[in-house]
Amino acid sequence: MVLVALVVSLTANASHLLGGHIQAVQRNTSDTVDLVVTLYSDPQGISSPTTLYLNEYKITNGAYVSTGSVTATQNNTYTWQGFNVSVYTTTVTRTAGNYRWVYTNCCRGMLSNASSAMNSNFTIGLDYRKTAVGVPNSAPILVNQLPMKWVVNDTAQSIIYALDIDGDSVIVEKDDALNQYSTTGTFVPLTPFSQLDTYGTYYVDVSGLVIWGPTTTGVYGTGYKISEYRNGNLIGVNRIQQVYSVVAGSTPSIPSPFIQVTHDLVSGDSTQVVIQSTNATSVELFIPEIDVTKTSDSTWTLDNLQVGTYRAVARVTNGSSNNDYQFTLIVTSTIGIEENSTDRNTQYEVYDWYGRYLGTSLENQKGFLILRYSNGKVEKVFCN
Repeated sequence: MVLVALVVSLTANASHLLGGHIQAVQRNTSDTVDLVVTLYSDPQGISSPTTLYLNEYKITNGAYVSTGSVTATQNNTYTWQGFNVSVYTTTVTRTAGNYRWVYTNCCRGMLSNASSAMNSNFTIGLDYRKTAVGVPNSAPILVNQLPMKWVVNDTAQSIIYALDIDGDSVIVEKDDALNQYSTTGTFVPLTPFSQLDTYGTYYVDVSGLVIWGPTTTGVYGTGYKISEYRNGNLIGVNRIQQVYSVVAGSTPSIPSPFIQVTHDLVSGDSTQVVIQSTNATSVELFIPEIDVTKTSDSTWTLDNLQVGTYRAVARVTNGSSNNDYQFTLIVTSTIGIEENSTDRNTQYEVYDWYGRYLGTSLENQKGFLILRYSNGKVEKVFCN
């Protein structure tokens, strides 16, 4: 996903590509795979094509060998934060094997951290293992779009939320801004190129947390690798491209603690989440495995809850930038809440919102807590 107001015009055939990624979703356990390509571009560039071509490769005798190309058709266009988004889809039938799809096209426009960008290609790629019939495997799905702008001399954070529907492990790493895919089977970065940590404190966690405090305005290219592991073995890599615009402005925020739960968290029940924000024009909540309905500017209803631990991301946005906050939603019991306990000899185990054990007493505790009774029941409390 991607971003940015570019500062110069390109040649007549330039598309001003700002970022994108490729995803692969297997239909159940069959040999049919749906490919989805998402591209982001500057409105000042020419219109995105109605079709695009992915170069396809397959590992044969230990090396990626070209098997031709795949045509994807544009089936959706929209704007997001002032930039053009084009979504392309196609369906392929493939037997088991290790595949690579690569999209390369001109051009990026001027980048503050890569002086050759205007004359270089824009490249994204996906390594995907098609498993045998009966064994599912889809590439990790990107749940939320990355921010388009960052505020100079201010530290903010974003979260690359990559969800693997098969339950495989996902690791996020920073990567280069990519120029092209070489004939030797490798991705080639822009040259010269300097990573974002040259322009302020920059950190990327394996969970997908991205923190940056840029110190210089400008337009910056970068990339990310989302690696997929099954049983400890690497089975796929998604190479995302991203352009960030660093501007003057202000950063929105969410006061801490920022989550307020107003109903019982029990299996099959509903609950409500309230997120208050500061200096924000909008707030979003991402919990892809739960039915989430926004009922007001700051309130969401979560329906049909099932026991489990869920990764959630709250995002606040204004005209200058975004800020993301990650938290864990815990649905703890199929029994329900013991609202009024009369047995004062009942023993408790006290946990915080993240499941960390806090002891056996509520004294001096603050915020939302989970208590587990000695008889196995569970209670939710909020301590002021």
